Amino acid sequence: MRPMLKKIFCLALVCACLHAVARADTFPAQSYALLPQQTEGGVLFQCLAPDAHAVYLAGDFNAWAHNDDGKITDAQFAMQGPDTNGVWRKVLKLDPGIYKFKFNLNGVGAGWFAPETIDEHDPDGNAVLRVGPSGEVLMHSAHNAAWKPQRTSRGVLLQFYAPNAFVVYLAGDFNQWAFNRNGLVFFPQYKMSGPDTNGVWSADVGLAAGEYHYQYVIDGDNWVADPNVDDTDKDGHSVLVVK
Repeated sequence: MRPMLKKIFCLALVCACLHAVARADTFPAQSYALLPQQTEGGVLFQCLAPDAHAVYLAGDFNAWAHNDDGKITDAQFAMQGPDTNGVWRKVLKLDPGIYKFKFNLNGVGAGWFAPETIDEHDPDGNAVLRVGPSGEVLMHSAHNAAWKPQRTSRGVLLQFYAPNAFVVYLAGDFNQWAFNRNGLVFFPQYKMSGPDTNGVWSADVGLAAGEYHYQYVIDGDNWVADPNVDDTDKDGHSVLVVK
């Protein structure tokens, strides 16, 4: 390749890369509050895109919105919106199963993206979600409304998504912080049950009304706060108020 042609080729390549980066940066960051969720009418999909003039929902459940080389024009796949907060919505009735999807901004070929709030993606970058037998929506994301602390007949059900963990312990002021030794937890009675088929560990803890502080301990020494509890104390422990 001649030197001049080589320079032109390299410049074009750099421009293309910068264009791709800039294009990726235009996708709005999605909030965990907008994760797909179960409603009476089906699965509610939500997308924050205040500057878009149209947002489409495409997945293996609707033949990828019948796109033509990445372009979408069929209005039946458009989401409703935006509302005053810039959020677009669409509810779909989905049978139990595993689904893949993406959002598309403005129907253009460069407008496809999967919400970064969902951790699991297939090789093509599509987000993966699961619909359970009762219509419950589960995703491989540490942040999921389905895994918030829940009241039970015994006390409180705590759930934590850690599919790759060998063991997860529950440590808090209600169990003497699992009698850890310099941050190391190893007593089996503090081990959570799991993981289940969704990669979730759980513990049903007998807690009376009051305020409690706790963390999850991955593989005995990696302490993390509950990602589905909003409040933490000055030491980074999750704060749970049982009423």
